[in-house]
Amino acid sequence: MKQIAVWAAAAAAMIGAALLASSLAHAAGKDAVALSGTVSSAKEGLMEGVLVSAKADGSTITVTVVSDDKGRYAFPAAKLAPAHY
Repeated sequence: MKQIAVWAAAAAAMIGAALLASSLAHAAGKDAVALSGTVSSAKEGLMEGVLVSAKADGSTITVTVVSDDKGRYAFPAAKLAPAHY
């Protein structure tokens, strides 16, 4: 049951981050972030170690990152091309 809650929290965080992201490519620098957000749940608060994935429509490639100790995740611009995810 906990895995479902973690997956649901990650999905909700990813959807929220996608809606709030102003652009998928902020800059050309190596540290540029294309998409970021926070994973949390009402019961557990900020969640560390959650796998958050992004896959462009029509693509077979999935990019996955892991949330840090504060529940934050970030997809590097170099790994996430501008597209509809």
